[in-house]
Amino acid sequence: MKKSIILLLAVIFMNTAIAQDKDRATELKTSAVEIDALWPFFPGVFRAHYTRTLWQKGDLKGDLLLGVNIDFPVNRATEGRFADYSIVSGYRQYFWKGFHVEFNQTTGLGVLENHVSTGETYRGFDWLMSGYIGYKFEFAKRFYIIPQFGIAGVVYKSNPWPIFEDETLTNEVGETPFLLGSLRFGIKF
Repeated sequence: MKKSIILLLAVIFMNTAIAQDKDRATELKTSAVEIDALWPFFPGVFRAHYTRTLWQKGDLKGDLLLGVNIDFPVNRATEGRFADYSIVSGYRQYFWKGFHVEFNQTTGLGVLENHVSTGETYRGFDWLMSGYIGYKFEFAKRFYIIPQFGIAGVVYKSNPWPIFEDETLTNEVGETPFLLGSLRFGIKF
């Protein structure tokens, strides 16, 4: 009887230990950090995300995104010297293997100095929304690359400034949606 109880306790202990190790292995793969590799060179933007898998059922999976977005100061011919410092939040829905769509938004401080027609500085709250389609390519168990293409647009500015069609500064056009692409490198932990 004692041997049976000891054996039973040993089996329960081993099963519990193995189950916890499996849970830890799954848990370690549900978080990641991503950095965009193209944006610092082309539009002059730094973007980094922390991602957390909220749920998964087979190939279907949903990730929460939280991060920062910094548009480094740059001269725009039809506006002035622009910079933006934002917080990013979003959701990525996987449909099949690495194929996914993503919705995210950036909210933060937009600064335009030395406007081309008024010479003024504009500071305000900016809200930009974007949608992407892409594919996640995994390699070396912990690393991945995500090429994405999408569309983005400013949906709100608390302190808007005039934006012109060209450098003649004769036709004011305002904010318009724009196409964009990204190449994100990620590491799971």
